[in-house]
Amino acid sequence: MKFNKILTVVLAGVSVLSAQSCLKDQADVFDSSSSERLQAYIEQTREILTSNEKGWIMEYYPGSGSQRVDHGVLSGFRQSKGGYAYYLAFTDAEVTASYELDPENSYKSVYKLTTDNGAVLSFDSYNQALHHFATPSSTEYQAKGGDFEFTIVSVSPEKIGLRGKRSGNHYDLYPYDSDLTPAAYLAKVADVASSMRAAIIDGKVGDTDVTGEVDFNNRRITFKYVDPAASAETSEDDGTVVVEAPFMYTSKGIKTYEPVEVAGATINSMDYHSDNNILTNGSIVFQGKLPEDYTQYSDFAGDFKLSMYNGRITLDVTLTPDEEGNGFLMSGFVSGDHNVYLGYDRARGRLTMNVQSLGADGSNTVWLAAWSLSGGGNLTWDTTTGYGMEIVRGSQEGEFIFVDNGKTDMVIDSFILWATDASGKSAGEFTGWGDNQFPYLQTLVRK
Repeated sequence: MKFNKILTVVLAGVSVLSAQSCLKDQADVFDSSSSERLQAYIEQTREILTSNEKGWIMEYYPGSGSQRVDHGVLSGFRQSKGGYAYYLAFTDAEVTASYELDPENSYKSVYKLTTDNGAVLSFDSYNQALHHFATPSSTEYQAKGGDFEFTIVSVSPEKIGLRGKRSGNHYDLYPYDSDLTPAAYLAKVADVASSMRAAIIDGKVGDTDVTGEVDFNNRRITFKYVDPAASAETSEDDGTVVVEAPFMYTSKGIKTYEPVEVAGATINSMDYHSDNNILTNGSIVFQGKLPEDYTQYSDFAGDFKLSMYNGRITLDVTLTPDEEGNGFLMSGFVSGDHNVYLGYDRARGRLTMNVQSLGADGSNTVWLAAWSLSGGGNLTWDTTTGYGMEIVRGSQEGEFIFVDNGKTDMVIDSFILWATDASGKSAGEFTGWGDNQFPYLQTLVRK
């Protein structure tokens, strides 16, 4: 297999580590010009937006989106992430926004209704909520795939359909109809998101056995079932049909980006019942469970002894929860104040340690590169395919084990500090922060 950005470094030792006529015909059809009609459309949109005093719920889906078939399997809608619930309230010039990631606060900014190859709703004045997924950072130069400019697709008092100008995803606005305050509603959505434990689901749709997985981190749900009559374009060789769909959390459960067909039934939303860990849609019931080696988020916090190279190298490290509660900062692994980020996989209850940028050295970028010592010393700083390891619960109390994440053919068992120049080309092994080779990671043991 060919890998991008892969070099080979071998461990040396423990210490070295249109036409005019057409236009005329169009002019004869309408009583007003196209610009006048467009302006009237914009004013209709403004009237509907502002006349709804209770505000709107926005279904916000960042990331790229398309539907495709992979290897004979219907892969569904390919948003890199699922959706998020927003509350919006409009005046003639301003919008007040809040969202499930920060339900207690609201943020006010101006908005515009303009024309750009059609009617456009634009939030181009900075708003912490509306720009959360659209603001680049040093590690996400394309941000999180969010939009702040939207083509207006349809307008009615019951629904306003938008399409992100960047992502192409549809973002729907529905009138807010809850008896709860917007803050309380969004808090309830956030509670469902944090409390769901149906990582693995099992049930029936009619007479068909259906299993599935719920990816809490990326907000995607996968259904699997056998249909002997399924075509080769929509099933695997044994008739197994795999249906994937991004979803968002609601105050009651989850709602998919678009309706999906599962074993002859159409599923768009499911209620989550935390008391018995089930997802339901009418007569359809999916029992949820967690993997046997599941570890709660809070159980990873604290001080640990990290062992590598068959115990010949040990480090004292500390795992500190990040501000968003999505992972941990591991200090003590790299010298100085260069923390390593460990993501938390909420669906499987394990940590992820992937390729990442740790900072800069002059004009160079310093990477925690994934390293395959057992595979001949290949290494990579490519962040696009998920090179890295996972940290899973071991057999002993307080013990966790490093394992390859299985996402590529290159088995990752180690890490190394590597530098790239301003053009992204390799600048070689980086030794400016002290120890830089971390061979054969083995265990974390709680102190």
